[in-house]
Amino acid sequence: MKIPSIFRTPGHQRFEIQPRYYDPVKEDIEKRTDRIRKEIRNQKEGHNTESIRDAYKARRGSNRSADLFQFLMVVIVGVSIGGYLMYGANVYFALFLLIPLYIFLRRRK
Repeated sequence: MKIPSIFRTPGHQRFEIQPRYYDPVKEDIEKRTDRIRKEIRNQKEGHNTESIRDAYKARRGSNRSADLFQFLMVVIVGVSIGGYLMYGANVYFALFLLIPLYIFLRRRK
């Protein structure tokens, strides 16, 4: 039983979370349907704005960082193997000094 009061006490705070779901299949279907609707609209207007070159550029531009990382890994492996054959284990000490420099430069960006 609650005692009557002239002051209003705050009620309980409720925790309510709206769950967010990520459905990659649904997102892919939406992207495809939007692209198809756009193509149909452009065909009705009489011109096609998306060329093969534009599609290739859009696809190619998304993996720049992955390409750079792969190139750096090939260079590091090549330098380490070639350096080991020419100078011995001292090359690995030099590479261990360059790794913190690389991490510092990546974090600074």
